[in-house]
Amino acid sequence: MRYLLFPLSFIYGSITSMRNLLFDYGIFKAKIHPIPIICIGNLSVGGTGKTPHTQYLLDLLKNNYKVAVLSRGYGRKTSNLQLVEITSNALEVGDEPLQLKQNNPECLVLVEKNRNKGVQHILNHFPKTDVILLDDGYQHRWIKAGFNILITPFSSPYYNDYLMPFGKLRESKKGVTRANAVIFSKTPENTNPTLKKGMLERLHLFSNQKAYFSAIEYHKFKCISNNTELEENNPYSIILVSGIANANPLIEYLKEKGHSINHIKYTDHHNYTSNDIDNILAKYNAEKSTKKLILTTEKDATKLKQFLPHFKDVNFYYIPIEIRIDQSEKFKKQILDYVEKN
Repeated sequence: MRYLLFPLSFIYGSITSMRNLLFDYGIFKAKIHPIPIICIGNLSVGGTGKTPHTQYLLDLLKNNYKVAVLSRGYGRKTSNLQLVEITSNALEVGDEPLQLKQNNPECLVLVEKNRNKGVQHILNHFPKTDVILLDDGYQHRWIKAGFNILITPFSSPYYNDYLMPFGKLRESKKGVTRANAVIFSKTPENTNPTLKKGMLERLHLFSNQKAYFSAIEYHKFKCISNNTELEENNPYSIILVSGIANANPLIEYLKEKGHSINHIKYTDHHNYTSNDIDNILAKYNAEKSTKKLILTTEKDATKLKQFLPHFKDVNFYYIPIEIRIDQSEKFKKQILDYVEKN
């Protein structure tokens, strides 16, 4: 039945390819702004790890530059431009922008679907900004980013995928030609170097393009109410609550640590309701183990915090993650060289 979608993919691909050609030949004009803009995006929908890589760039840049993050704010219930504050509601600004603001309170974070309008707002109202990180803007070609980072999952790289709706690609695989750097995300530990070499060869990059592998580093569980770390490393019976595109790497990590997992899975960017909270608590209370806890992702925690009064007698934690990039010094130099020269 899935193959019935193939003709629709052909039509979709024809439309997106024509659109890209109009930009490539200058018929559609992309706006260039007088500030370094780094775009973090992908060719496929969902689950590549854009937000942790945006955080990686913030950690690299924010000590020496005034950095702003501009996001669409996917999943929010508002449509106008919003400045994100650490006290903002995820329903108003989106879960990922709120997560970035809470982790980087000194940085400007705003959401605006029209990226050119968002950049102009930054230039007009925050003129001391040195660099803008454009979150998930790879297909937003009305703006000309100076540096494009394309992220593709190690387990399902874009070159093995197909156009929507048959596959998950938002545009043709040829879109990789716009990238300055390609990152294979969520790379498993101890991956065979020969396998990596083969994956790099399949990218068919130009000489000015660079490619990297990144991996997720999981940190100690943090209490969702006060951010204190859980020091004990003994196995737990975990009620895992996730509203992300792909929780499999997290589940595998937890199982490797000896934890038993009862996974309550929601769709990516899920907005939690009181019924969801009742269901989560029912699963927690039904667990007979004396060493049990609820665990969620950092992204989901931004939305679940509003229900904290319901969890007052519950062991409730989230798990922070960090990105590690192979050849990190080479990658950092590529980014810093761009920012310093522009």
